Amino acid sequence: MQGIEPKFHNNLTERIEAYRCLTETLEGDGAQFSEILSGSSELRDLYEEYLTNKKKLEKSIKDYKQFHDGLRKVLTPKFRELRRKLKSCDQKTNH
Repeated sequence: MQGIEPKFHNNLTERIEAYRCLTETLEGDGAQFSEILSGSSELRDLYEEYLTNKKKLEKSIKDYKQFHDGLRKVLTPKFRELRRKLKSCDQKTNH
């Protein structure tokens, strides 16, 4: 899974802010900037949603690994014990 690097997101938001400043300086109003500002706001919301989902996914992965490890630790000795019993039974029937 590939994520969104904060640097990638911050780079674009910084460029949007720089564009806003230049637009206001050259034109005196931000009429053209309103569309970009709207896009920037949506971009910020999407990034926040991404960060929330990423945290949930990381927690799910952590919970899964913990449960998996716990179950494996219970199953492994029981499985070994059954294999020993089976091997023991095979040896008794072959003699």
